Amino acid sequence: MAENKEYIFGVADIYVGEGEDQIKFDGKDYLQAEGGSLNLTPQYTEFQFADFGETIVERRLSGWEGEVSIVAGQEDVNILELALASTVPVKNPDGGEEGATDAKIGTKLTGRQVRIHPRILPDSVKDMDWTIYNMASTEGFEREYNAEQGNVTITLAMMPREGFDASDDGNFFYRGAVDPHTEEDDQGNGQEPPKE
Repeated sequence: MAENKEYIFGVADIYVGEGEDQIKFDGKDYLQAEGGSLNLTPQYTEFQFADFGETIVERRLSGWEGEVSIVAGQEDVNILELALASTVPVKNPDGGEEGATDAKIGTKLTGRQVRIHPRILPDSVKDMDWTIYNMASTEGFEREYNAEQGNVTITLAMMPREGFDASDDGNFFYRGAVDPHTEEDDQGNGQEPPKE
């Protein structure tokens, strides 16, 4: 069976989080000053034996590293919280925009799901989407103030998903329309597995 081979072109919509708190870099809610990028790198443990000198005889998967980069063209408290994790909001008593301050030492880094969807495809076609279960910023925040367009670079690092199982696959990401962690009922309808 032949597979569809799509040309790669244009920017992608990047959705960070889910539900009401979702941040959408979709050309409507938030704009991208530059195109985003996804980098996934498998990590391997190498096996060497004296019989073969320095030759690597076998490699076994030992983990994954992943990163998503977004260059936001706007700045507000949501972008700041995404770009500089481990911050907490500060209410504005005058009713203006909330501020932010650093979270207390020892605060757990909380991640969000990230979905990357090629903008040339309708949102209903998710065959070329990448979904990373759990990502958060571990980088710093830099904002330049010059007589030119300003932007905020957001770098998100991949972590294992909530409810991970190191003895099974599907702990970091998937590509395509089907989440491997959905279960099918008797009629073949995909259902979310029960929350742990």
